[in-house]
Amino acid sequence: MKKDMNTNDLLLADLTKKASEIITKLKRHEVNSLVPNNEQLIKFEGISLDYSRQLINHKILTSLTKLDQLKNFKKKVTGLLSGKEMALHTVFRQGEVGLIDEGTDTWKRIEKQFFMVQELCKKLENGEKTGWTNDRFENVIFLGLGGSMIPQKFVHKALKNKYQTSRLKFGFFSNPDGLDLCEYLMSCNARTTFFVLQSKSLKTPEIFFLFDYARKWLHDHGCSKEGEFSHFSVVTSNPKSAKAKGFPNDHIFEIPEKLGGRFSIWSAMGLSLALMADKENFDSFRIGAKNMDQHFYKATVLQNLPIIMALISVWNRTFLNFTTQLIVNYSSALDNLVPYLQQLEMESLGKSINKEGVRVSYPTSGIIWGGSGFDAQHAYFQLLHQGTDIVPTTFVEVLEDKAETNNLSVSSYTKENIRAQADALAMGSPLDGFDGNRPSSIISINGVSPYNLGALMALMEHKVFVQSVFWNLNCFDQPGVELGKQLLSSKVSNFNEEL
Repeated sequence: MKKDMNTNDLLLADLTKKASEIITKLKRHEVNSLVPNNEQLIKFEGISLDYSRQLINHKILTSLTKLDQLKNFKKKVTGLLSGKEMALHTVFRQGEVGLIDEGTDTWKRIEKQFFMVQELCKKLENGEKTGWTNDRFENVIFLGLGGSMIPQKFVHKALKNKYQTSRLKFGFFSNPDGLDLCEYLMSCNARTTFFVLQSKSLKTPEIFFLFDYARKWLHDHGCSKEGEFSHFSVVTSNPKSAKAKGFPNDHIFEIPEKLGGRFSIWSAMGLSLALMADKENFDSFRIGAKNMDQHFYKATVLQNLPIIMALISVWNRTFLNFTTQLIVNYSSALDNLVPYLQQLEMESLGKSINKEGVRVSYPTSGIIWGGSGFDAQHAYFQLLHQGTDIVPTTFVEVLEDKAETNNLSVSSYTKENIRAQADALAMGSPLDGFDGNRPSSIISINGVSPYNLGALMALMEHKVFVQSVFWNLNCFDQPGVELGKQLLSSKVSNFNEEL
C-alpha cells in the first residue's frame, strides 16, 4: 500500500511539474512552443476527435490514467452500464440483452413504457386520438424545464429537417411568463392542439404556470373541464400526483425516480423524437448511444473517446487552471448543442463537495459557453486569439455526405475555416502579437443522423462520468438546484397545494 501511495505521489508530482512548466512558458509568451507535432486523432464509427492542438501528449494522458483517482475505474463503468451507479439512463438503451446484464425486470418495465409511447404516437398520427370535438390533432406542444426540455429541444432541432416523418407540428416552451407560449397559440386551433407536460417530480411551479395557461386557453375556446384532459399527457416519476390532478392512466408515462432529468431523453422523456420521427429513427437514436456505451466499455484507454475527452478537460481545468471551455458548432442543426452541454456538464460537475461530503481542494467544472462558430468568429474570437485569458476551445463540425448536400463549396469552406482558426489559435503570429499556444480540439461528425446524434450524446454523458470519477463527485445530483427549490418553497409554502 505504501508503494502504491509513493507511486501515486510521484505521478502527481510529475504531472504538476509538467503543468507548471507549461504555465511558465505561457506566461513568458514563448510563441507556439507547446504545440505537439504528432497527429492525435481517435475515431469511433461516425465521430472523430482531433486533439493534436491541445497542450497534452500521450505520456501525460497515460500518467493521468495511472493516478489513484481512477482506481477501480472499470468496476465503476460496469456499475454505470448496468444501472447500478446511481442512474438508469444507460439501461434504457441497452435492450433485453444488455451490455452487462441480461433481461431484467427493469427492462420489462421499460419495454412496456416504450410500447405505450409508440401507441400514443400511432394514435396521434393517424387521428385515432382526438380532443373534445373529435377533431384529429395537428399540433403537439411540450411544456417542461431543465432536463425534461433542454435535451429534447437539442434533438428536435438537430433532426427535424431531414428526419421528420410526422404530419404534426411541434412547439417547446419553458418560461412561466407564458409570452412565447401565448404567441405560439395564436396560430393554433384549440380543437386540434395536444399538450405534453414533462416534469419528473410534478412539483415544479413553472410547469404549472404553463399548464394553467394551456387549460385557460382551451376553456376560452369552448373546451369544458371534463374534456380538457383529452388534450393532455404527462411524463413524470410521480404518477400518483398525475392521477390526482386528473390525467387519465393511458396519458401518464412513468419514468423511474432513479433516472436523472438531464439523462432522461432515452426514456418517455424522448417522446418528442418518437412523435416527430418514425420508430426506426427513434430506435436508431438509442442504438447509436448503446454502441457508444460498448465503445466506452471495451476500447483501450488511448483509443477511448469519452476517456480521452474527459482527461483533456481534467488536465486543462485541474492542472492548467483554465476556467472556461468554449464550444462552437458549425452546423445550424446543432444550434442547441451548447445549452445541452451547459446543463450536462455544469449541473453534473459544478460542485465543491465530494461524494464523502468533504470540500475538495482542486478546481472542478469550469464554465461552458459558446454558440454558432461563424457568428463567434465575428464576435468574441478576438478574445480567444489575443485576450489575456486562455480559453480551451472545441470546434464541432458536421461532414455532410456528398450525395446529400447541395452546396459542397460551403461544406469545404467550413472544414478549412475551422482548421484555419484552430491553427491560428495554436501557432499564433509573433510579428502581430499573437502568442499561440491556445488549445483546441475538433470533433467531426459524419452527418447529423439519429444514430450519430445518439452516439454523440452518450459520448458526452460518459465524458462527464469519467470527470466525476476523477474528481470524486456525484454527477447525478444537483444539490444547488434543490436548495433554490427549498428556499422558494419556504416563501410560497402553499403554492403547490393551490395548483
